Amino acid sequence: MPARFTKLDNAIKAGLKNMAAKAAIDQIEYWEEQLKDVDVSGSKGILADLHSLKTKLQADEVDGDAVKKLLADLGSKTAKVAGRVDDKSVSEHLEKVGKGLEEAA
Repeated sequence: MPARFTKLDNAIKAGLKNMAAKAAIDQIEYWEEQLKDVDVSGSKGILADLHSLKTKLQADEVDGDAVKKLLADLGSKTAKVAGRVDDKSVSEHLEKVGKGLEEAA
């Protein structure tokens, strides 16, 4: 597994539903950092959704339904991007991340 995805993978395994907002925001910022230089069709949409998710989690009152929808969208988009990545290891890992996000939604 690529080291850059280890924190994200561990967070998904631990359970996103139980994650504190601060920890979730840390994960989002980590993922944004990993994707900032990725030039694959669909990656910019993921970054936009991550920014939106971070904003929603920083709100005074978190809209759980909106967060669930964004997690599902991120899962779907991540799975689609996985098929466009040349590195097989990264592609396989992104598929797992996508599935984990969809399951967390």
